[in-house]
Amino acid sequence: MEFKFQKRRGIGNVITTLIILIASVVLGAGVIFFGGSMFSTNTQSEQVKVTNINSWVGSGANNATTAFAIQNVGSKAVTVTDIKLRGIAVPVASWFSCKGSGAGQCATAINVQTPLPYDSTENSVTIGGTLYTMTGNQQVSLSQGEAAIVYLDGAGNINSIDAGNTYA
Repeated sequence: MEFKFQKRRGIGNVITTLIILIASVVLGAGVIFFGGSMFSTNTQSEQVKVTNINSWVGSGANNATTAFAIQNVGSKAVTVTDIKLRGIAVPVASWFSCKGSGAGQCATAINVQTPLPYDSTENSVTIGGTLYTMTGNQQVSLSQGEAAIVYLDGAGNINSIDAGNTYA
């Protein structure tokens, strides 16, 4: 007696193994490429660059002024919430800043790269012969690529005895 299905043959063991192996490699590569492209393009970093740091000390007690330029060189917006000089936190009430690089704004490429002048007035500062209005009593927020010039009034417990000293 002859069976009806005896002449049909299935896929061999070697061919089945090869199909499963190729499918696994293709699916694995797809997952790796999808995951890599999805997560690597969305990584953002916070990074700021502080330049032109200057401090001036008057003859009175706690009569120091510190100025510096800060640039956001990272890939996302940042807000400066804390400034410390010599390990001592500077209260936000002592911060005076101006930012932006457009017409009439102080953080131009030239102003950020040149030494900042001494100016003890809190509401305005003269940089390169131009008078700029300062914003006080608030944290400094910088979008990507934006810069600001910051003046600190009476900060860091810097006194005349500190003249010539450099601190890390």
